[in-house]
Amino acid sequence: MIPGFRLFHFWFMVLLACGSWVDASEGLAGLYNQGNVGYRQGDYAGAIVAYEKVVGQGLQNGEVYYNLGNAYFKNEQLGLAILSYERALKLRPGDEDVLANLNFANAHRVDKETNDTPNFLTRVLSNLYDFWGINALSVFCLICVFGLGGALVCWMFLPTRRFIWVALLVVFGAGLLSNGVVLAMKVHQRGVVTAIVLEGQAIGRSGPGSDFLEVFVLHEGTKVFIERTEGRWFLVRLSNGVGGWIK
Repeated sequence: MIPGFRLFHFWFMVLLACGSWVDASEGLAGLYNQGNVGYRQGDYAGAIVAYEKVVGQGLQNGEVYYNLGNAYFKNEQLGLAILSYERALKLRPGDEDVLANLNFANAHRVDKETNDTPNFLTRVLSNLYDFWGINALSVFCLICVFGLGGALVCWMFLPTRRFIWVALLVVFGAGLLSNGVVLAMKVHQRGVVTAIVLEGQAIGRSGPGSDFLEVFVLHEGTKVFIERTEGRWFLVRLSNGVGGWIK
C-alpha cells in the first residue's frame, strides 16, 4: 500500500541547492513542512499545492517527488502520481519505496502490460539494472580503469607473480566491459523521451490527424515513448512495440 510521507534532512538538501540563500531555504523548508502537515491531516490537495511550489522553486529532489506522488495517489490523480514516482525514480534509482509505490500505482491502471511474465533471471537482471544509476556506474568504470592500469604495471615489473596480475586484468577487464555496456545503455535511455498519459483517455491514430484510423485507446497513467512530433501530434510507441499518433 502507499505509505505516508517521508521526513528527511530537508534543511541539508535545501542548503545544498540554494547555497547561502537562507531566506530561500527557509521558504522551501516551510512549504515542504506545510505539505507534510497537510498530508498527515488528510488534506491531500493542500499537500500537493505545497509540494508543487517546492518543485516550482527549482529544487529537484527525489524525496519531494516521492511525497508528491503519494499525495496525488491519495487524491485519486493516478496519472500525476505515476508521473511523480517516475521523476523520483530518475533522481533516486533503485529506491525500494519508490519502486514499490510505482508498481502499486501501475497496478491500478486500466491499460495492463500484455508482455509475458519475465522469468526469475530476467527479473533479477532488471532489478540490478534499475538499481544502479549513471553516477555509480561511472565510478565503477573509473575504478576498473585504474585497476587495469595497476595490474598491467605490476605484470610488467613484478613477473614472479604474473598469474595474480593476469587474474586481476581479467577481473577488472570484465568489470569495465560489463559496467561500460550498462552505462552506455543508461546514457542512451536518458535520451529517450517518455511521457505519462494524464487525461482520462487518449486515442492513438494511424496518422497525425483526426481523420486517420483509430489504432488504440490509452488511459490515465500509461507510459509511452515519444518518437517524433508533427504539429500538435505526437508519434508514440508503447512498451509492446505498438505505435500511433496522439494529439
